Amino acid sequence: MYDETRTLKDRREMLKVKVKSLAEEARIIRREERKARHGLRWELHDHRAGTLRAEARATHIAYAMIRGRTLYQIECCARLPRPATLWERVRAMIKKYGPTNPLLNATLLEACCDANDR
Repeated sequence: MYDETRTLKDRREMLKVKVKSLAEEARIIRREERKARHGLRWELHDHRAGTLRAEARATHIAYAMIRGRTLYQIECCARLPRPATLWERVRAMIKKYGPTNPLLNATLLEACCDANDR
């Protein structure tokens, strides 16, 4: 996203594309699960329900935080505490796609934890 002086503010559009890609991948895997048989069906299901879902959740949280949403606005009724691996992925995405301003980036990275962890 660019500000009024046309300088790069953050790369949230890239995360938006990633969110859409992960959603489409889940749809494709679900469709293929129906066609598959036996062991392959469960492998596809485990990939979709485990790996893919966790990555989509982390991407969604990072994208929303970069857009200025609070954690409560993103997941008001989430399972607590959120796993440390989730926060590692969120921090990595914020570092990569977050604000180019180091102070804003540091503020977002500091917010990457549950309220009771602070």
